[in-house]
Amino acid sequence: MKHNSLIRILNLLSVKGLGPQRVRFIISHFGLNAEYFSLSSEELCKAPGVDLKTARAIHQFSDQNYGEKEIDRMNKVGACIISFWDKEYPKLLKKIYDPPVLLYVKGMPLEKEMDCIGVVGTRNITPYGKKITLSIVSSMVSSGLIIVSGLARGVDSVAHRKTVSAGGKTLSVLGNGIDFVYPSENTKLAEMIMEKGSIISEFPIGTQPDAGNFPQRNRIISGLSHGTIVIEAGNRSGAILTALNAVDQNREVFAVPGRLTDKMSVGCNRLIRNGAIPVESGDQILDHIKNQLFSPIESIQQNIKLHLTKEEHALIDLLEDDPLYIDDIVSKGDMEITQALTLLLKLELKGAVVQLSGKQFARA
Repeated sequence: MKHNSLIRILNLLSVKGLGPQRVRFIISHFGLNAEYFSLSSEELCKAPGVDLKTARAIHQFSDQNYGEKEIDRMNKVGACIISFWDKEYPKLLKKIYDPPVLLYVKGMPLEKEMDCIGVVGTRNITPYGKKITLSIVSSMVSSGLIIVSGLARGVDSVAHRKTVSAGGKTLSVLGNGIDFVYPSENTKLAEMIMEKGSIISEFPIGTQPDAGNFPQRNRIISGLSHGTIVIEAGNRSGAILTALNAVDQNREVFAVPGRLTDKMSVGCNRLIRNGAIPVESGDQILDHIKNQLFSPIESIQQNIKLHLTKEEHALIDLLEDDPLYIDDIVSKGDMEITQALTLLLKLELKGAVVQLSGKQFARA
């Protein structure tokens, strides 16, 4: 991304009360090269979700040097920034309800198509949980999958370490700024991860690991992944929130069952009762996600027959991997909006289309 465009995006994200979703709407509406802070209130209000109050907040933003300073801080810590509009932004993450506008990355570059599986669980891992984590992660790595987790103590750390020791690639999503590692005991582990994988954060440089950051971080773990595996989870566990994010994102949720009397299995057993897929081995997980992978494990895969009508085929051909607003779809297809919405609903029910925030649609 061009330097000036990145500065403007960083500044927009710093406008109080604007939020990443409105920032995406504004940039998608006006383009990456627009001078957003010079637009009139009337012009800004043409973007979805922007009202006069929001326009005034943009005009009142005074720290126009913020973006430049943030880029300097990023360079000092050896990171780079990927925007939602860059070609290397992960395709799976782009399709969630509220994808990050920017990702700070240290280590190896991200790729558009990455076959990832999320591995999460309790910080208070038991010997049983550790044994299962090592077994499942080993199987995933040997099949070429990228392990995504959160660098926390317990299941996260075991999953990252096993991936590194097995020569695999792992991504660690932080709940703080990318300029430091939390917990600090995992600093060496983070360095090992970056040799083949990446450390990722959506938070600005210097952001502390406040409790409210981690639920926000969790949606990225599940959003990067074809599915999320919960190894062990207590009654109130952040891993459960990650699993719920996966459900909202229409991704698979796998849970390792445990004894009813084990406190660290309460969350997994509850997930299974509510529809999560019970698993005890990596092969079971691969059976569920193999047809979704960008790089197939098997040379021949069966095509899923969706039995689309002629009109549905025509609409699918209009869509792209990147989301399109309903107005753009209607314009490209030269059709009425009610007709387009009816066809899109049918395609969504057939699993051929996903709907994102702000009436945006993309191929599934």
